[in-house]
Amino acid sequence: MYIVGGGPGDPGHLTLRAATLLASCDVVAHDHLSPPEALELVPDHADRILVGRRSGAPGYEREELDALLLARAAAGDAVVRLKGGDPFVFGRGGEEASACVAAGQPFEVVSGVSSPIAVPGAAGIPVTHRVVSRGFAVVTGHQAAGDDGAGTDAAALAAFPGTLVLLMGHARLRDLAEALIANGRPPQTPAAVVSAGTLPSQLSVRATLATIADEAEAAEAPTPAVIVIGDVVALAEDLSQREQRPLHGLKVLLPRLSRDPSSLAAHLRHAGAAVTQLPLAEERAPDPATFSRLAVDVREGRVGTLVVLDVRGLERLLDALLDLGADTRCLAPVRLVAVGETTAHRLTRDHGLAPDRAFPTSADLRDSRDALPEPTVVLAPPGDDHGLAEAIGARAVASARLEPVDVEALPDGDVVILPASRLVSRLLEQPGSDTLPLISLGPSTSAAVRAQGRDVDAEAAEPTADALIAALRPFAPGAR
Repeated sequence: MYIVGGGPGDPGHLTLRAATLLASCDVVAHDHLSPPEALELVPDHADRILVGRRSGAPGYEREELDALLLARAAAGDAVVRLKGGDPFVFGRGGEEASACVAAGQPFEVVSGVSSPIAVPGAAGIPVTHRVVSRGFAVVTGHQAAGDDGAGTDAAALAAFPGTLVLLMGHARLRDLAEALIANGRPPQTPAAVVSAGTLPSQLSVRATLATIADEAEAAEAPTPAVIVIGDVVALAEDLSQREQRPLHGLKVLLPRLSRDPSSLAAHLRHAGAAVTQLPLAEERAPDPATFSRLAVDVREGRVGTLVVLDVRGLERLLDALLDLGADTRCLAPVRLVAVGETTAHRLTRDHGLAPDRAFPTSADLRDSRDALPEPTVVLAPPGDDHGLAEAIGARAVASARLEPVDVEALPDGDVVILPASRLVSRLLEQPGSDTLPLISLGPSTSAAVRAQGRDVDAEAAEPTADALIAALRPFAPGAR
């Protein structure tokens, strides 16, 4: 059994060990604050158990959950108990480890990045600083009020010479501040409340100990939140970067075809967006006969040009040639054309095939169609050849086939990004899609939207992550 720290919320704070265990587990028990992206690592066969964590939320009793997880572990399953932050920092991980010991169950504790350090850091607040603060104390809001019987009271905290980090104290912020001031902490001490720390929705409120409760209330700072009290808070004015990112707080829906990690989603998150990937269809292997027939045509010299939009299509063709007892020598008389720099690079790097021509985009190729020996075959992603095959009089062969995925309702979002025209019809079928701005990654996708009777609200100047981020800027909360 593995007791794993999931970090403060941003999936980038997962440790490599945590990610490895999640990707190979049979059971994961997680709380409401577990990053959705972390759960995407969990295999399809694994059981996911939601454990209530928020106040008043339903969930398992401690003994009930321990018994369930220990039984699964004893049966030979790889069990991950995924906890926010670090299991041993106000995470009751010690109790769960003791339960394993009592049951004779081997276990491993995987430390996580703890919110008392990571959340202030994400707000530009170092909990220690050589000049400003040489130490920090981490307590719960209950301890700060001196009412948990643990012996830590407001007087002791008020006298502490370094940074105070208070967890689970947001609902009692006013009482906590007044108690610290009443026990000698200067009212002008810098203070901050950092809500949803490390997440795209992060909100930092900075004030003084005397005014922080009023300022947090005025800002409607939500929970979960970390309270920081001390001179280090003043450093955030210069050190805070996260909340200045161009798309900070923008909730983006990104339709997709599979569970594979998306490099586009990674770029958007780096720019500050909260990205929810929306599976609208799943890719499945094409009918084997499709590539068998194409392989025969190539071997018999009935293909003059292969236009590669999707390297996977070429890989399926190569497999089909091998099944016929042939190999890449059959491609020698065929003119090989790549669309996109990445495609051209992968053809050479992965398969040792140098394209005869390479075009940056499908539009560039359409302008040079007279240079293509016929007959021409376009190896395209499923459902989307950007209209290229029809424009150049070619035969399109999809690298995979699509099977629709049922979507009950669109998740909460501010905008929808349309990265490919093959997703347009599926998206516009979904309830609620008519109320969200549509952001297109290129002209062919925009044309597909207009063909459905809608218009796009913005279009990237070119099909790159940077251009898409520029198109999204006007929709970010900071730009409204």
